[in-house]
Amino acid sequence: MAVLMLLVSAAWIGVALVVGLAVWWVSRCRQPAGTLQLVHTGQHWAASWLLPTGELGPEQPVRCDYLGPWLVGLRVGRQRIWIWPDSLPAAEQRQLRRCLHRPGR
Repeated sequence: MAVLMLLVSAAWIGVALVVGLAVWWVSRCRQPAGTLQLVHTGQHWAASWLLPTGELGPEQPVRCDYLGPWLVGLRVGRQRIWIWPDSLPAAEQRQLRRCLHRPGR
């Protein structure tokens, strides 16, 4: 009886592992890659992806919902983007943070 329970448990753990890996792989493949151009339109930010043809894609609204010391979380349209700005030069990093910071939040 104990051996049967062990086999069933191992099977469920295996299924959970395979499903978890599949979800991770799909989310990894859907991550955007490329150059994102930000444009300030009055009070809001908009962004366009640079397409492989060299043209700008459609403009989408941008919202910063996480501004940490080493990581920035953006919503570009319906996509979730994580940016590590520590690879920028210090002056550009400060400029990016000033643009995305909303006082009183």
